[in-house]
Amino acid sequence: MENVPFWALTVAYSAHILEEYVLDWKTWAEKTSGLKMEWTEFLIANFAVIVLGICCSAVGCDCPVFAYLFVGLAAVNALFAHIGTTIVKRKFSPGLITSVFFFIPLCVWAYKIAYDRGILTVPFMLISLIGGFLIMSFPVILQMIKNKMGK
Repeated sequence: MENVPFWALTVAYSAHILEEYVLDWKTWAEKTSGLKMEWTEFLIANFAVIVLGICCSAVGCDCPVFAYLFVGLAAVNALFAHIGTTIVKRKFSPGLITSVFFFIPLCVWAYKIAYDRGILTVPFMLISLIGGFLIMSFPVILQMIKNKMGK
């Protein structure tokens, strides 16, 4: 049962991607960030996230430092990319619905399991969240490089 939150988070990420696609996250992100991107880039990046989710779910609590990177990714995505941006910009961010109703509760559940197992320390939490931030930043950095190259 300890791996269930990881699998649920992977399924939630699929719903999150669907929400972003249907509610046109691409246009919103381009207006918010100034970066130009294609839907194929969005889909490929999110395919990689789902692969990561499956890998993290498969190992789960057997390799918590790795598995909790996915939890950190979802938490950072929810808190900063959607909830925080919606508050700061005062404009709805596509992805906000699944962030609030799926990501936050599932991340809390996963971190509660880590707490119950005695592994939720400050360093563990920092590795999870900073690792999640770095994973989330990678496609953004690639997009910035691509935009600077004029492609």
